Amino acid sequence: MSVNLRTKYLGKTNLSKKNRPYKKQLDYNLNGKRVRETIKEVTFNPTDSKEIRKQKDRLVENIRAKLEIELGNAKNGLVSRQLQKANFILYFEKLGNKKEEKTKTAWDNTLKHLITFQGKKISFENISSTWVENFIEYLKNQGLANNSIVTYINKVNATLNHAIKEKIIVDNPIRYINRPKKEETEIVFLTKEEIQIIINTEFWDNEAKNAFLFSCYSGLRASDIKDLKWSNIKDNRIQLMQNKTKNAVYIPLNNNAKNILEKQKHNEDFVFKLSEHISSMNRTVKKLIKLAGINKKVHFHCARHTFATLLVTSGVNVFTISKLMGHKDIKSTLVYAKVIDEEKQKAVDSMVNLEF
Repeated sequence: MSVNLRTKYLGKTNLSKKNRPYKKQLDYNLNGKRVRETIKEVTFNPTDSKEIRKQKDRLVENIRAKLEIELGNAKNGLVSRQLQKANFILYFEKLGNKKEEKTKTAWDNTLKHLITFQGKKISFENISSTWVENFIEYLKNQGLANNSIVTYINKVNATLNHAIKEKIIVDNPIRYINRPKKEETEIVFLTKEEIQIIINTEFWDNEAKNAFLFSCYSGLRASDIKDLKWSNIKDNRIQLMQNKTKNAVYIPLNNNAKNILEKQKHNEDFVFKLSEHISSMNRTVKKLIKLAGINKKVHFHCARHTFATLLVTSGVNVFTISKLMGHKDIKSTLVYAKVIDEEKQKAVDSMVNLEF
């Protein structure tokens, strides 16, 4: 596909063209439409010497030849020049707006930092390994926790990978840098005794309380509890497609879970009437835990941790637990076995030291 060069004169029109600066324009057809793209990087001035003019001509010719190759690639289904000039920030925002509530918060937070760091516009062709490294350094200077930085870079990485699929770019520059690694965080869970205390605690929101307790005995995530319908409960077990992983899970109901369901029979369609926002559910759970006098940083997801640790302490094998929780990778389940081993070690270490 041929690309022609046109001259665009600048400055006052009452002057002769000989005395006016000018830029070169790339003239080509794209998808049946004529495009004239000004080469902004190079300006020819009336005062330029013959040698300087030749240097500028060579720069312009290189740009023209490169575009001609890229247009040929686009015709063959490869990455196009026009797409590479698209706004990465806007693309990131549109992608984030399609995410579910639980993950959208992280996308929104990443977007805020991107805009603070870069502004509202940067083209894909200017996203380099150095740019990503500078963004990581910016995040570190904000005093953010390591795992928060990992989360934000993961969102940028996901966006660039998505852009590759849509043939906007051919490579992801994050591949070539040392990314910060996620650090293991403490898994907070409740003991049988603490669950009993919660059961005995009078609370103003029984829907939220029962939902949290049900998660302790089913392992369902907050998003799945929120969307749980009576139609998902058949033959004394829960049958549903997990919102996060899209995996189908089948969880037998134990007596504790059945007792909670008995208390929820006043609801018709959904088992629990809860807030649309998981952040609101977390705030309610924290109030419940505080009222119960439990000195732990508990949020709704801790109920899922509790379910797993209760099973481990009861001697259930990790493969069964993995299936019940809908884990894609057994490594996710093994974390709970490790936690219980650490608790056992703490118990042994707490014994009074005797002198021999």
